[in-house]
Amino acid sequence: MSRERMSVPPHVVQALQQINSWAEATGQHSPVVDPGSSLSGDDTKVPTLMVSSAAYQCFTYSVDHLHAVQALLFEAKVIHSYAPYSLLRAAVEAAGEAIWLLEPNSRKERIRRCLKRAHENIRQGKDFMDLSGVQPSGRSHTERVLEIRDLAAQNELDPNDVCGRWSTQRQLKYVDEAAGVGKEALAQNLWQICSGFAHGREWATLGLLERTVHSQVGNVVQLRLSSSTEVLLNMVYMTTQLIGKAKRLYDTRSTCHR
Repeated sequence: MSRERMSVPPHVVQALQQINSWAEATGQHSPVVDPGSSLSGDDTKVPTLMVSSAAYQCFTYSVDHLHAVQALLFEAKVIHSYAPYSLLRAAVEAAGEAIWLLEPNSRKERIRRCLKRAHENIRQGKDFMDLSGVQPSGRSHTERVLEIRDLAAQNELDPNDVCGRWSTQRQLKYVDEAAGVGKEALAQNLWQICSGFAHGREWATLGLLERTVHSQVGNVVQLRLSSSTEVLLNMVYMTTQLIGKAKRLYDTRSTCHR
């Protein structure tokens, strides 16, 4: 399958080129933030975690998943019915998390969010270790949580809030509100649709995939479901817009403006 046969719109072609540029950049060493920049100041406050590192990791995760979708479509030249949406879900979630981390103008709030992200990583890691029987290497879960709580207190944050509930949906709601998209809820809608595919929900697959009826006997219908290239390319484009927002925020926060 070629781009020509897929009738890729010009704005999507431009987005695909941007994905290649990002993929190349994330294959290099992580960028160094400018001394005196917003992120440099953030990192000084939480030197063992670093807001800049957390945000760039999210950007890298997002680009990697989106680049995989592009590779499937234009290198492997295969359109899977379901798999691309699972990859897009991961890209949207990671891009949204980067925006959530970087968007606030308040350093205190950026640090709060970085600490919440770190605590959630520790919590999920403990859940895995408890389930699998794997023993932690290095510091214990308790020691790592204590570090998060200490950093919270040092930055005049509530440790109980920092170590409190985590919600991807709440993050994405913030992303939409910050972008001013209102009822369109771009990030939330993208993530919800892709989550439907990832979990095999019929409302998503029957709602978005192209259907070919092979036979029907009474209420039993034999269908062939296939991905709509128009829908898929539009979702790739919209995901690219979210990643672009994350990258612009990172560039702004990591640059010293004199």
